[in-house]
Amino acid sequence: MDATDQAIVLAPQATWLYASRADALMFLGRVDEARALFLKYHGTKNVMAGKSWEAIILEGFAALKKAGLTAPLMDEIERQFSSAG
Repeated sequence: MDATDQAIVLAPQATWLYASRADALMFLGRVDEARALFLKYHGTKNVMAGKSWEAIILEGFAALKKAGLTAPLMDEIERQFSSAG
């Protein structure tokens, strides 16, 4: 997470970096902080390569799951993002 935090300091406007930070917090067991960060940018458009925040998060979750990494918060966030859209 240190590398992500350093990148955020250098480019705080790069919203997509916060997705990596939220993932790291989630897997460190800091679920409340991760949830708050996942939800903070909910509704943000054009985060990276024309993709919305939700698309970035859901694609990231899919990649994590493919790698065998899961967490209960992923299901919660997926439900919230899919019910909003």
